[in-house]
Amino acid sequence: MKRFLCSLLVSGILVITVPSLHAQNNENWKLIKKNDGILVFSKKHDSTKYKTIRAETEVKTSLASLVKLLTDAPNNKNWVYLNKKTTVLERTSPFRCILYSQSDVPWPVTDRDVISEMTISQDTVSKIITVNGKALPYYLPENPHYVRIPYAVSQWKFIPQKNGKIQIIFTMTIDVGGKVPYWIANLSAAKGPFQTLRKLKNELKKEKYRNAYLPSIKEPGRCSITTTTIH
Repeated sequence: MKRFLCSLLVSGILVITVPSLHAQNNENWKLIKKNDGILVFSKKHDSTKYKTIRAETEVKTSLASLVKLLTDAPNNKNWVYLNKKTTVLERTSPFRCILYSQSDVPWPVTDRDVISEMTISQDTVSKIITVNGKALPYYLPENPHYVRIPYAVSQWKFIPQKNGKIQIIFTMTIDVGGKVPYWIANLSAAKGPFQTLRKLKNELKKEKYRNAYLPSIKEPGRCSITTTTIH
């Protein structure tokens, strides 16, 4: 329990999620990529010069499988876009931890790193799982070989559907730091979420994730009467 809830880094960096497109038609989302059952949207962020990117898809899997995959930090390098390494720095509780991740960015851009705080919760009525995160750029001194990500907030949502699938919603707003022009970052922003979700689907086919069972994760169909949020 302590291990699987405390290891999460997405897209080599971080993400922030909002409700599904079907409930967000009035928020100026623009479809920028559609392929392999994955939709990627963007919109202008209110308080930064960087765009907010959201990607979503559906998969036939269990909530436990998704949580097991996302929280398997050493394996992030196999499916998270540009991820080179992810480690757990500190566990403040079984449901809250501090992570460190390095991203291998193509030359000539300098590699990035990010420190983030992650928490996880599940609504015991709807069974929706939410994983929140935020960057902690001053948690450790900067590594001279990396540019520290100065701003990022994150959230995954896993939403059970009536067809037995799980809807995954994944968005990000991030300042990549350094001297990368923001317009270049915005132009390439769709690639990371798309590639991450595409590889996530493939990783879920592996036996250790496909057959995952986590007693603290309640699957759709189980009776419950309260809502639990873990801080």
